[in-house]
Amino acid sequence: MLLAVAQYLAAIYMLDGSRSLSAVFFDYKLMFIVLSSATAIAAGYIINNFYDRKKDFINRPQKAMIDSMVSDRTKLLVVAITATLALGMASLVSYRALLFFGAYIVAMCLYSAFLRRFTILSNMVSSFLVVTPFLAITIYYRSFDTVIFVQAIFLLLILSAKKIAKDLKSIQGDLTANLKTIPVRYGVQHSKNLFYTLLLLAMSVALFVVLRYPIGKMIYFFILSILIALILGIFMFRAKSSRQYWLIDNAFKMWIVIGVCSLALYDATIG
Repeated sequence: MLLAVAQYLAAIYMLDGSRSLSAVFFDYKLMFIVLSSATAIAAGYIINNFYDRKKDFINRPQKAMIDSMVSDRTKLLVVAITATLALGMASLVSYRALLFFGAYIVAMCLYSAFLRRFTILSNMVSSFLVVTPFLAITIYYRSFDTVIFVQAIFLLLILSAKKIAKDLKSIQGDLTANLKTIPVRYGVQHSKNLFYTLLLLAMSVALFVVLRYPIGKMIYFFILSILIALILGIFMFRAKSSRQYWLIDNAFKMWIVIGVCSLALYDATIG
């Protein structure tokens, strides 16, 4: 739901400001791109959940117990149905959209089954997979302004930092499942150092946007982001327990939600 809202807000305020709201909402090709994104991600989530069973029994036992009530055959059937729906709706847009979402689904499968074994690559790929649906609508509108890619880099940085916080939160389960995450392979302190580096880079990009691009009132989000990054850095410095890492991970989620809502403040007409 959040992804769909974000895609529509980006389409209305960042990528297609020349058309009315009704014209955007009744653009059936955009609708199918959004629905394809949602169903493809649903399939990817189930696949990822399938491979997370071992660590979930430690990190999220209640969820794991509920998941165990659904057979693997049923899960794979639902994956097949959702993936087919995603590709079917993408084909109604164009053959290029069909190829795009076909590659996207394959990439999610490769990540869950294979790429997640590679420590640094896993973090980078998982962050990029979250951003990919926005790339779909950017290509659809053929809007390649520099500011859009700068904001995509900013999102990649905070998603990568969030992934480290999430891995620190679930380090016990990852150790049991023999997943080579950054905290498991390099230790907590090195993971925290990388976390600080990513936040510092995100702050630099946010400051660059503030000073370089006239994007309307959305500029306040990037000013706020610098403050949020500082606060999360302090929290991470003091964090020692799984509960504290869990709070940091959820703070990132709220940060992303605020960012999605701030898309409505973007003004492409300035400058």
